[in-house]
Amino acid sequence: MAIQASERRRWWYERGEPGALTLLAMAAISLPPLVLIGVLRMAQAGQVAVVLAWVAALLLLLRLPALLRGEGRRLGLLGLVLATGFTGAGLAAVPPAVDAQGGGLTFAASPRISQEHFSRILITGNSPAAPYGDELYAIIVSYGLDPAVALAFFQHESQYCTTGACVNNALLNWGMLRRHIRPERNAGSSGGFARYANWEDSVRDWCELMLGYIRRGMDTVEKAIPVYAPTSDGNVPSAYINAVRRQVAAWSGGNIPSGGAPREPALRAYSMPLDQALLSETFLAAAVEYRPTWAFHQYLLSESQAGRPLGVPVDGSRIINVNGQRFAVQVFALDTLYTPIAAQEAETNWGDVRRLSDLLRQSAPQTTPTRTVTPTPSSDEANSR
Repeated sequence: MAIQASERRRWWYERGEPGALTLLAMAAISLPPLVLIGVLRMAQAGQVAVVLAWVAALLLLLRLPALLRGEGRRLGLLGLVLATGFTGAGLAAVPPAVDAQGGGLTFAASPRISQEHFSRILITGNSPAAPYGDELYAIIVSYGLDPAVALAFFQHESQYCTTGACVNNALLNWGMLRRHIRPERNAGSSGGFARYANWEDSVRDWCELMLGYIRRGMDTVEKAIPVYAPTSDGNVPSAYINAVRRQVAAWSGGNIPSGGAPREPALRAYSMPLDQALLSETFLAAAVEYRPTWAFHQYLLSESQAGRPLGVPVDGSRIINVNGQRFAVQVFALDTLYTPIAAQEAETNWGDVRRLSDLLRQSAPQTTPTRTVTPTPSSDEANSR
């Protein structure tokens, strides 16, 4: 019996243990590729990694009897166990840290909208990504992210790729990223934005960028957007945040985090002239970004200064096609601005901003006033009076 036990131990140390360790190593190395191709979610990969570590620890425990033959080593192990126990008890007694932001709209969350709802929104919005709605939803969920938040970014950036550079340059760029996250997804660039060969690659790049933000502590929309869409790039992050939150709330029936107890909102600070700051607030109230470098918004300011106000913006700018001619358009409360777009968009004179009210006056039919002619009485008529 002793000989058989010795043979089994020898077999284990020479073949069994190396084979088990090889399998563990293969499983561990396979986790990142499985996450990248969408077979596993990040959370699932983390759970598998914990199991692999647990199995490795069990294999190590099999060697403990041989390692603990010396009395000093046994005492050392007992001390380590006691220290671990006291440390765990101390950590359990520490109250959890409270997020200074008081919560927020998280990227990583269970889906706040269904797959059917997600696809229907893309179809209703006439998005070129609509035929791939189900696949894109599955990709976003595979990364552990909320499809509603991802869709709100897509809506805010390019109206589901129906306006601006996304559609004009066929970018297939979900989040209007400036550069690709993975080189193998690089299909070129145009106008300073990344171009993708398909929507799946585009969504994966956006998801991986968001996961990078999460790893850096920017796990909510409120924390990430000031970095994703900074003011230095002409954005108004607070308007962007409000637009995303409002859109997700509308799609999910208002079920978004409230951020805990009500608190006094932080004051927005501006380092610009007062008129620019007030314009920013005006646009912010309408959930539209104010971009002081845009021709429409410069025209708005100049017209207001000249006593010809346009009123508050009703919506963001967009591109329409009228009888084969494209126009950039933005609607305001008192008028609508438009600019003809050249056949080659790069040749467009963006300073050529026109008003709908002027167009209506030009196209109004011209009426010639009727003159009333009083006839001169003849001599006979004059004599008869």
